Amino acid sequence: MTDVHKGLAKDVAKELDRRKRRRRLMFLGAWAGLIVLAVLYLRCGQGWGTGGKGSGSGPGTGTAQPAADAGPRRCAIRVDSKGITVDGTLTNQDKAVDVCRRTAGADVVVTGDARQGLWDDLKAVLDAAKIPIFLRTAPP
Repeated sequence: MTDVHKGLAKDVAKELDRRKRRRRLMFLGAWAGLIVLAVLYLRCGQGWGTGGKGSGSGPGTGTAQPAADAGPRRCAIRVDSKGITVDGTLTNQDKAVDVCRRTAGADVVVTGDARQGLWDDLKAVLDAAKIPIFLRTAPP
């Protein structure tokens, strides 16, 4: 075999290899596309989400709002260097307990500059009144 024929044979082999690779990629791509379409069909049901009138029935107008469930109300207490604040109003220990008795509990924030004795006394009174406490600390 001459050098020309050897070169031609190599070129033909390379081209056949490229065709085989292309054919394999097309086959795998087609399978991947079919799998994606099957998953979409199974996931989305009969409709493809192209809009339209829809098939719903009933007297509703579609303007209902979900009911908000905020849970039971709790009083907000903040203990800082100024004193005790309940729901944004500066107050004393007895009034804070009276306000929190009417709620489900107390959310207490104690800042870093609060006097420790003030918080200890308030905690003792809240515990004696059996008011549940959720305590957080905050920077001053």
